[in-house]
Amino acid sequence: SASDELSGDARMPGRTSAVGSSTDDMEAMTEHARIKALVQDRVRNILAARSIVLPLLRETFTPNDPVHGLMHLPAIVKVVVDTLTFQRMRQIKQLGICALVYPGATHNRFFHSIGTCFLAYELTKVLQVRQPELCISNRDVLCISLAGLCHDLGHPCFSHMFEGFVHSLGKEKREQANTRAAAEGRDEPTEEEKKTIATYESWTHEQASVFLLKGLFKELEGPFREAGLRVDDDGDDFMCIGELIDPPKTELEALLAETQLKGKWSSIIKGRPVEKAWMYEIVSNWRSGIDVDKFDYFRRDALHLGIQRQFDHGRYIKGIKVVDDEGGVPTISPPDKDKDNLRENMMELRKHLHRTAYQHKTVKKLEIHMIDILKRMDEALRVTGLNGCKLRMSEAAVTFDPVAYPKLTDTFVESRLLDREDDTITQAADLYEQHILRRQMMRLVADWDLPRFLDGSDRPFPLPESEEVIAGLLAEYNSAASSCKTGRPVRAIVASELRSQVAKIHYGMGSQDPITRVVFHSTKSEAGSRGFQVDYDAKPLRQKIFVFWNPPVEELQDTVTLQRLTCAFHKWAEGKVTGPVIAVPASPSKLRAWRRPRASPSPSPTLGPAPAPAELVLEASMAAPTEMPAKRARRTLKINASCPAYPDP
Repeated sequence: SASDELSGDARMPGRTSAVGSSTDDMEAMTEHARIKALVQDRVRNILAARSIVLPLLRETFTPNDPVHGLMHLPAIVKVVVDTLTFQRMRQIKQLGICALVYPGATHNRFFHSIGTCFLAYELTKVLQVRQPELCISNRDVLCISLAGLCHDLGHPCFSHMFEGFVHSLGKEKREQANTRAAAEGRDEPTEEEKKTIATYESWTHEQASVFLLKGLFKELEGPFREAGLRVDDDGDDFMCIGELIDPPKTELEALLAETQLKGKWSSIIKGRPVEKAWMYEIVSNWRSGIDVDKFDYFRRDALHLGIQRQFDHGRYIKGIKVVDDEGGVPTISPPDKDKDNLRENMMELRKHLHRTAYQHKTVKKLEIHMIDILKRMDEALRVTGLNGCKLRMSEAAVTFDPVAYPKLTDTFVESRLLDREDDTITQAADLYEQHILRRQMMRLVADWDLPRFLDGSDRPFPLPESEEVIAGLLAEYNSAASSCKTGRPVRAIVASELRSQVAKIHYGMGSQDPITRVVFHSTKSEAGSRGFQVDYDAKPLRQKIFVFWNPPVEELQDTVTLQRLTCAFHKWAEGKVTGPVIAVPASPSKLRAWRRPRASPSPSPTLGPAPAPAELVLEASMAAPTEMPAKRARRTLKINASCPAYPDP
């Protein structure tokens, strides 16, 4: 405080004796008055300096948002927004291919980033006022706000789908390297090949965001320093912003599990000391995943998808405070009365959005088709990069080329596919017209919701690899196809026609419940903070298997082969569990029930290599229902399909 800073100057000189001349008294009074005036003047100067708001920190940027309304943000935010690096996000749709299934979901990364910045700014200001003991400086507020603003700078075309494209290339490179190694008599790929493969398989848009952010630091060095960003004993602001966007989650979680986070914090985090560890839980929360990024996109995506469900993040922001966890590390703590609200209205909303939109079966089909198209483009198209170097799109991404990578937007890809000016990508353009524009898409063989847990344990049911699913289906295909007596010969199926994707629909941390990672506090007592080891109402993980058939376009209406494939998938699925396996139609309006008698099912499904016979109830999509199926056994495993697994006899 100002009084503390002046404590040394404000001491009054004592009198040398109780009795003195009147001249001495006057001199002492004059000296006293002079010192008092100096103290008051210095206090006024210090308080005035503290009340001054730098021009770039004044809330003069006021965009109007359909989600958050009128937002008041510091002027430095507009300086960042008005750069080419930030403006490119106008050309990147927030949900990528999902907009082809939900036509209203054409919102972009541009406004999501500004909305995230606004929530980060508001949350930090609330803590600054509520808990002055945290000593939150304007620099802290600015670092957190800029991290929220720039957290998605590195998103390429089609958002998260492009990451899947790069990872699939890494998988192909690994298979090719293993084949070469076997042909040359080596046990494994070379070190150089391993390094290249790892670059593709581990690539993320967060890495690209930090890379582009460093370019912004150079471009806007003057304005950033004028706004107060610097490097000193209190921290490295520029490094802090990058760490807030992409914190080393694996290392932090390991130290937390070992209860060594407080002591070893400075070994992995350079931007801020451990006393401000709570800052790393606002934009990208490594501890629980509850952060302002999700607050914005949950509400924004639901609005544009037409889903009438939302999480009240305003209540969360007004209720939180910073407390120490069991290890003495400051963490953001909501009130314990909000536990159920977080689970039911935030965690379940995340699952709902994934199940309904992000991992919708048609979205999955379009994403697979689009990745195939990007691979065709990657082989032929070259993007001009630094020093005129010609790069593949994937090379521009994994090398973070400062010239070529920013060009990779939705507009860049779609315009080249639509205008057909480049003869080298004619095949890709044909596939785009066929599958994306004319919607001649692959067919759904099955969509299986796996059981949650292994029987008798709390371990999640093992999710099979895509290759295992396809191999299992092909192994059952001939025998399953023979049981479908349609009078048509069995069509041969090759593995390249089948596509399988596995999906995890969860609270954000796989099988782990984020609620158990949150430190709650009580609003009615000073008893301290506490966590919940188990939330018995939580259902954090659902796993699904999608299987699609991608034949030539002229065979897409071959429902007989599709039925046979579905039948084969059922046989494979029955080998994974015991108990009933029930098929339901992909479209409820095409419901038809057919029942095939089999041995009585086991009273409860259990995992085992040799499953007991199970009753198979199939609801087909051929005509209106003529007979209702018998009452289903508990915990049946549902498989969606476009066509019935078994035709009428």
